[in-house]
Amino acid sequence: MLYGNGKIDGREEMDINGKSAIVTGAAGGIGRATAVLLAQRGGAQIALVDVNEAGLAETARLVEVAGARASMHRLDLSDIAATEAWFRAHGDVDILHNNAGVVSGLPQFPDVDAARIRWIVDVNVTSLIAATQIAVQAMKKRGGGVIINTVSTVALGTGFYDAMYATTKAAVMMFTRCCAPLKDECNVRVAGMLPGLVDTPILDTTGAGGKSEWMKTVLANNEACKPEDIAGGVIALVEDDSLAGGDWVAVRRLDGQIAYQWGHADTV
Repeated sequence: MLYGNGKIDGREEMDINGKSAIVTGAAGGIGRATAVLLAQRGGAQIALVDVNEAGLAETARLVEVAGARASMHRLDLSDIAATEAWFRAHGDVDILHNNAGVVSGLPQFPDVDAARIRWIVDVNVTSLIAATQIAVQAMKKRGGGVIINTVSTVALGTGFYDAMYATTKAAVMMFTRCCAPLKDECNVRVAGMLPGLVDTPILDTTGAGGKSEWMKTVLANNEACKPEDIAGGVIALVEDDSLAGGDWVAVRRLDGQIAYQWGHADTV
């Protein structure tokens, strides 16, 4: 038996009821939807992390309506020292959803400056690795836990218009797969959530004060998921302790239906 408390249909299940969690990027979109669903599934305490204080306040309200205690934490994940300090103080939880992420906006690579590149890498990759490292150490001491990293289906493709976003998400995918042994070594299962196109506020940061022309083209030619569609996949990853470390699921919307693509650490 791993960190689960029971079995459903032969699967070892982690019971979210009474558990504590951290959700980064919780001010809206996938992070908000996941935090609310964790609360609805019985989560007891959910720490909400973001730079958007107004968004955090609304997420906290929704989480508490759903029955969990919420705490709001304004944290700039591009500040790695601050991120490490925060997770050392707050990272002793059962569940961590490393969800926060940013896109390049304009200008795109190669015209983007070095400071902007560093910011994207630090928010999307460096802070996630730091958070995972500290959380794994705390989870090992308490007996185990689950970490879900938000990746992207662009990590499964051959390229993407936003080169830096795609590069960082590919890095998160590889990191998640490399964390597979932690399930046996620390009783901490690290998994990847790969959203396809999702209708969230991040789309409005691809251009100058709104959606970029390339994003408008993507939207015109693809069906967008809702944040709740992705949150449902996150919960499925959290609850199923029969999954191997490094497992992942891609979630897309095709012909009006949600489509799931499951994979393992050794497959792409």
